[in-house]
Amino acid sequence: MNDRDNSSRVRPDEMDVVRAWTALLTGTALQPAGAAPQGETERHSTDVPFSFTCGTRSSREWLTLTNARRECGDWRDGQRLHLLRWQDPESALCCTLELTEFSDFPAMEWVIRLRHEGRSETAPVAQFKALDIVWNSAQAGDMPELRRALGSDARHDDFQEVRDELRQSMWDAPRTVRMDSATNTAFRKSRNGSPSFLMDDGRTSATWLPFFNLRTGGDGIICALGWSGQWFAEFAHDGKGKTVIAAGMEHLELKLRPGEEIRSPRILLMYWRGTPLHAQNMVRQFVLKFHSPQAGGQPAAMPVCNGSWGGTPTPGHLDAIAAIAKHGLPYDYYWVDAGWYGTSTTPCPDVFHGDWGITGDWRVNPHYHPDGLKPVSDAAHRAGMKFLLWLEPERAKYGTPVTIEHPEWFLRRTQEAPKPNDDMLLNLGHPEARNWVVDTVSSLITENGIDCYREDFNIDPCPFWANADEAGRQGLTEMRFVEGLYAFWDELRRRHPGLLIDNCASGGRRLDLETIGRSVALWRTDYSSALNADALQLHSAGLNLWLPLNATSPNANPGDTYQVRSAFSAGLVLNLEEFGLRDFRAPDFPWEWFRKMISEAKRLRPYFLGDFYPLTPCVIDPEAWLVYQLLVPGRQEGAVVAFRRAESPMAAASFQLYGLHETDTYTFEDADSGQRWQTPGRELMTTGLAIQAGAPRSSRLLFYSQVLRKKQR
Repeated sequence: MNDRDNSSRVRPDEMDVVRAWTALLTGTALQPAGAAPQGETERHSTDVPFSFTCGTRSSREWLTLTNARRECGDWRDGQRLHLLRWQDPESALCCTLELTEFSDFPAMEWVIRLRHEGRSETAPVAQFKALDIVWNSAQAGDMPELRRALGSDARHDDFQEVRDELRQSMWDAPRTVRMDSATNTAFRKSRNGSPSFLMDDGRTSATWLPFFNLRTGGDGIICALGWSGQWFAEFAHDGKGKTVIAAGMEHLELKLRPGEEIRSPRILLMYWRGTPLHAQNMVRQFVLKFHSPQAGGQPAAMPVCNGSWGGTPTPGHLDAIAAIAKHGLPYDYYWVDAGWYGTSTTPCPDVFHGDWGITGDWRVNPHYHPDGLKPVSDAAHRAGMKFLLWLEPERAKYGTPVTIEHPEWFLRRTQEAPKPNDDMLLNLGHPEARNWVVDTVSSLITENGIDCYREDFNIDPCPFWANADEAGRQGLTEMRFVEGLYAFWDELRRRHPGLLIDNCASGGRRLDLETIGRSVALWRTDYSSALNADALQLHSAGLNLWLPLNATSPNANPGDTYQVRSAFSAGLVLNLEEFGLRDFRAPDFPWEWFRKMISEAKRLRPYFLGDFYPLTPCVIDPEAWLVYQLLVPGRQEGAVVAFRRAESPMAAASFQLYGLHETDTYTFEDADSGQRWQTPGRELMTTGLAIQAGAPRSSRLLFYSQVLRKKQR
């Protein structure tokens, strides 16, 4: 493997670096701490990779690699757990580092748990950096580059990659890039203009994805966080090649009580050498194997769904399902969204009308669905589809039955007494509240034949958490809530094996290492209600650099193939009816076009689980093309998806492909014309693949596969 290889294939020298680092932490190092390969500077910290304070005392005063008690587990499914424990007689704190190493990836990850074993409160525990390391460039003076992605802010540029050189200017070399609530609010204000209620959105991935790639010359490290609350991350470069990296939960400062335990966010570090695109493809495969819902030992298949409105009465759903079956549309799921619950008698025909926003009463509305939702799910199952149902159990309007019967289960924004229809936040850190929501959702799953539980979260929880914290206990409400969320989802999956969880949160605003291992993102951004196809292309290209299991809706007009292909990813939400754009009862409804779009999406689906190669810059530019390549390396097959945008003057272009075998030949198939041809791999990787798009705002979808050689006798 050379330094220009962009595939996901792991290099032996990448493994060597992480094995040595892991051995240093676990006490099995065979070389001096921090030793570097010949000709390179010392690369990383040689002590414990986290820190905190207790009162005025730093953990680094008593918590070192030399005084840790260590346990090592066995290898299982490509990973091995190490436990490092420390006991501090002075503070009575017990600290445990749960460190996981991986047999086939140059990665390690950890969670820290801090338990108080004394008889009285500790001094305040603060400045808890779950990640606190130094990373040095291989050559002194090399200027690092930080690559990160915008979050899901319902904007045209959601998930766009941002590259920051870690120096202020030619004359001011040091630079610090920090992400926290204050800098995020300032950043959102600078993008969105005047302040609004969205300026302080503290949900996990509303402003930035918690995934980062620090490039240091010809190598670098990927860092990622698993924390479904407020987090901070900081990359502080000294201008000479040294970068201090810190990350963790924001706003944590509390005195631990006897027997009390807190945890850190999950931290991932992955070392890479070669190109940043190689690093991205490697972390994609790591995420698919270790941080994605699994089915039969493989990542759960992302579905192609028909989304329908929950306020539509039962007969409307049955008509849609009958039409889907009659016309042979090969959907995977029939999706019932918001509006199916409560007791309102007001018509609720769509997202713009009715009382669907009054959440908290999760009884099936008898006025819309007098026999419950089981007739709908039964019909979907008979038609060969699974059934998906939307809920938002964490947000409740004050006045719904559960908020009156158990006000102690809910958090408020302020200390003022709640008024009717005020938003309340179910406290998942309250054991009885969590048991109630588990039982409530579990019963709905059983009684209504639900195969995919879709959880929305249309609320910024941070003011509720802060308002509930006791004096001297900052951050504890958030921590228990986040732990409760994981316990809630884990218990649902335990009770209902095979259940798929769709994590929405206003469209992709709760994506992190912990949530993506338990759920998928079928609605990655709320921007999908707009009709800018170029933005959909950007969203696909940006998020697929990190998280392969994602989907969205194109909201396409009938026959608009360009729009639908712009939304292609591992899954797709292509609705029969959407915002008045289509009426499946119309005599000229394009059934054949729907079948083609669904078939294309399902044929593409496995290729999104391979390597992902942007062949053009992934930006919003109406004069540009956007093109990407998908490749399953082991099978040597995939697809090229190309878009000539509306104002592009270029009718044709050539693109060098990645990851092919130069000595092999590849068969291509045009999804529109059916035309097939063959091209040598060497030509595809040097001269490039020539693509013609005769009209502006047009797309090309080309499938390819390796021509198998005949066996010699």
